[in-house]
Amino acid sequence: MQFSMSQNTILWRVTDTVNHKTSTIVGTFHQFGNTFVDSIPKIRELLYKSDLAIFESVCKTEHTQALINKRKASNKVERKLKKKDFAKLQVLSKNWKVDIYKLRPIELKWKLQQEFQRIKCNTNNSLDTWTHFDNYLEHLARENNIKVLGLETDSLQLELINIQYNSPKWKDERKDISSLINMLLSNDDYSEYCKMANEYRNFGLAYDFEEPCDNDVLIQGRNEKWLQVLPNLFRTNNCFLAVGLFHLKNTCGLLEQLKSKGFLVEPIIVRR
Repeated sequence: MQFSMSQNTILWRVTDTVNHKTSTIVGTFHQFGNTFVDSIPKIRELLYKSDLAIFESVCKTEHTQALINKRKASNKVERKLKKKDFAKLQVLSKNWKVDIYKLRPIELKWKLQQEFQRIKCNTNNSLDTWTHFDNYLEHLARENNIKVLGLETDSLQLELINIQYNSPKWKDERKDISSLINMLLSNDDYSEYCKMANEYRNFGLAYDFEEPCDNDVLIQGRNEKWLQVLPNLFRTNNCFLAVGLFHLKNTCGLLEQLKSKGFLVEPIIVRR
């Protein structure tokens, strides 16, 4: 019965009944901006009650961009894409803070997917001053003098993306990149591709706690590493943990794993 309301929330309470510590976990959808976060006052309330705010990474976005921009430029993006696709990409990337000549194929695809969520699925709006869910929460934590901890570095995240997809070549990603470019510049209705964003927006989420995880490094592998440190942190602090939603799902998810380690895990029903 504990998880009967799990479809209706993005917030979870994790209690260590022995040490009397109460923590909060929020499953984030990274591309949602601050207006979405602010529409759920409970998030800020719980963050401000915490002793320690934990994030996947606490490196600033500018640092990740700088890591990429320090790379040696390659003209493969121009040579491997169709001429018309590259011309469109130049238009799309005009205001990007990363050099497209320095992006790896999978990174370019991910960047385009993020832009699709932002533009076509309306995860950001004109009122947003922060366009990244997790970064906004980190800003609030620091602004209120809450200690902040990152579970990994942004450079590790970049490497894990490439490991997960076996460092794909341009020929492997060219078709998807082309589709995303054309969808972003089209006026057609692509709402069917926004299902996940809409489910998240309306808290219509399936956590699938009884379903096994795929054996991957981006979700299961990272969860395993994080679980080497999170239980002790939750036993000694009132934590606020913000990680991508997919890290909470399935049998390998943080919620089920913390439950198996003796923590009481309960959904927090949120209202907007």
